[in-house]
Amino acid sequence: MKRLLWHYFRRALWRMALWGHHIDFAWVLPFIALLPLPLGYCLANLRGRFNAWTGRDWRSMALGFRHIRQESLASYKLLAPNSEPATHRHWCAQRFITEARDEFEARLLALGRVDELRCRHENIFAKPLEPLSKSRSRGLVLLTPHFDSFMLGIAFAAREGAIVNVLTSGITHHPKVDEAVRAHFFAKYQGTRRYLNGGELHEMERGLRPFYRMLEDSQVLVILADAPPVAGGTSMQVKFLGEARQLAGGAVRLAQKTESDIGGYICRMERPGQYVMQWCEPGPANDPETLKRIYDMFSRTIEERPGL
Repeated sequence: MKRLLWHYFRRALWRMALWGHHIDFAWVLPFIALLPLPLGYCLANLRGRFNAWTGRDWRSMALGFRHIRQESLASYKLLAPNSEPATHRHWCAQRFITEARDEFEARLLALGRVDELRCRHENIFAKPLEPLSKSRSRGLVLLTPHFDSFMLGIAFAAREGAIVNVLTSGITHHPKVDEAVRAHFFAKYQGTRRYLNGGELHEMERGLRPFYRMLEDSQVLVILADAPPVAGGTSMQVKFLGEARQLAGGAVRLAQKTESDIGGYICRMERPGQYVMQWCEPGPANDPETLKRIYDMFSRTIEERPGL
């Protein structure tokens, strides 16, 4: 009898959690993004702390178990095996807070409020930001990891004049994903589109031909740099975060096939409303030193701030 009561109690709790998750994405998050920026950032931080306490994120809610927290802790143990478990838990909590801010920033994109944000650039280009000018003679693949404010970085990159395109995934259309979360991503991508100078967001599941055309037209294509290889897809091995790792190699293949350059950036928040774009100078995609330079920069930055 007790077991049966516990079963029904857990089901009721889960339904309440699903209801709260829907309300959060349908009403709470959009409302926070309407507020003055200082207050919005503060509430986004509190929302992230709540998510860290409960282990809640949209992927875990779709699958029904807190695998993101488990996988994050396991990754931090691999990244810093000599650190204390308390440190790993602190980084994991920071990661939830950063993701909540990323979701808040996505709503700023959806509302067209990016012009209220400030960004400065740190780069090692021979001629600052020249690769992002409208007068490019070659395509440019820009790599960026799932780190800090990577999505806002796309809009900041396009501010420099280039036509910027983005490779996305259709995973958010999955029927297990809450309807409000699907609507959130739709609004996020629609809002991002207005900042791309005529560029497009295109799902990789629909084929790669459009990406070849974009690069052949000397446009910029942003691709996430830390995605694992997919079954039957192109892979590559790079030294990343202290070890040789197998990652998806489609970005390099696209750049090589179109004779485009390949570079990288990381977008970080310095303080609410103010960001920095950290750039790595582009180079030929066929040159191993180009990838080494990019992933060295990614590794240094992530190791300095593991929780972001």
